[in-house]
Amino acid sequence: MAAWPRAIMRACIPVCAAIPYVSTSALAHGDHGGGGGNVLPQGTTLVTFDVEYTKFKPISDARLTDLALQGVAEVHSLKSIAVPTVALAYGVTNDLTVGVRLPYLANREIRETDPDNGGVNARGGVYGIGDTTVTATYRVLREASAGLDAAAIAGVKVPTGRNDAVDKNGELFETEHQPGSGSWDGVFGLTLAKQVGTVGLSANGLYGLAGDGDRNTNLGDRFSYGIGVSYRLLTSGNGGSHMHLGADRPAGIMHHGGVDHNAPASPFGPMTVDLLLGINGEWHDQQTVDGVRDGNTGGHVLYVSPGVQFATQRTATTVTLAIPVATQLNGIQSEPDWRLTSSFGVKF
Repeated sequence: MAAWPRAIMRACIPVCAAIPYVSTSALAHGDHGGGGGNVLPQGTTLVTFDVEYTKFKPISDARLTDLALQGVAEVHSLKSIAVPTVALAYGVTNDLTVGVRLPYLANREIRETDPDNGGVNARGGVYGIGDTTVTATYRVLREASAGLDAAAIAGVKVPTGRNDAVDKNGELFETEHQPGSGSWDGVFGLTLAKQVGTVGLSANGLYGLAGDGDRNTNLGDRFSYGIGVSYRLLTSGNGGSHMHLGADRPAGIMHHGGVDHNAPASPFGPMTVDLLLGINGEWHDQQTVDGVRDGNTGGHVLYVSPGVQFATQRTATTVTLAIPVATQLNGIQSEPDWRLTSSFGVKF
């Protein structure tokens, strides 16, 4: 991601604005890699705690039963997926940051067609630690005078997650439902950001190259992308007694949590409030099992994501709500209804 001049970088926490760089993909059924995007000052550590909750539109039991009576298998309904995540990033140099990300999956109320019995199989939920993603983010462009920055992301998803979850009947869940995929996946991306006064503009893309995982399953490549804008609504100092609406921001990119040096210091450091708005897309390829494509997986969803961020010198809290505005899924699937993401970061 971007950097401010070094003195300001050391006094603030870098945070993504309206575009999440973590991609859990609501088209898949768990977390399949992501992360990266932050460039930290050398020697700086950033710890973030995220919770992403996706609410789906369940497929009715009546429709699942009708499909089962027609002999249609492998159609399932989801109610919600929650993915709490902890991530750690460290600035190796002022241009290179390495990070590691570990998610936990809580996938509730999986129901699917049961052609053998002509009804619905209510299998229950899946819970467990997911796969670890390790990334390196390198700043490839910095034009301080133009307020322009760009960075490249490269990483790997390591199959460390649980892959033995069973349903209420003791049957092993398919790989697509497991917290861990069993595959080694590549992660590649680019970020671009520009600062214009109190407004921050950004764009990014993150591609996941899926490998073959457990039980000869390939969950499919995925691509997430987005554009976003942030507006510095408020800067306060001296415990909030000195506030600046739309205060001028230091030259720099996407580091929401910067310091207003004209405001008196408070015991907790200056606080900033940013309004966020993003347009985000997620594409997921169909999965294959034993080389056979599953026609009820994969597709594309486009979201509009408003949000807000509160930041101090060392912490930042961000909340965004993603609302689908265009959905094109393959076959029969539960469509995402909305997604709420909250994030808390602290810098050391």
